[in-house]
Amino acid sequence: MFKPTPALQGTIRRLPLSTKQAGREYYKGNRVGSMGTINRYGNFTPDWNKIRTYVFPVHGTKNAELTPFVAQTIQKTRTTDAGQAEVYPKRFTGEDYLRAWKMAGGHDVVYTEGQESRGRANMPVPFEERR
Repeated sequence: MFKPTPALQGTIRRLPLSTKQAGREYYKGNRVGSMGTINRYGNFTPDWNKIRTYVFPVHGTKNAELTPFVAQTIQKTRTTDAGQAEVYPKRFTGEDYLRAWKMAGGHDVVYTEGQESRGRANMPVPFEERR
């Protein structure tokens, strides 16, 4: 529908292609560089001089000089609307969800093909948890 002016079109030709302008076989990468070579059979051979490796401390992590990004002694708090700081609530785990689901009745609404046309739901009988 819209075309660039002839002067602008010449400038666009000189710009490097992006992956969205070229065909589907044009792959540019993401500035990561090559980590090895691919031989003529299509097998990848890593070059270990190019691959980043991290050395684990010799004496373990207990006596290492490495420290966490955030100290474990930092309080996990947040500020409320009133400007007061409060501790974050405990996360809602899967066990908490199942406990709440069982207290709410412990059944889901299940539809089948025949009952969908009639508009009725197949309500399974709630079950008791075995201990």
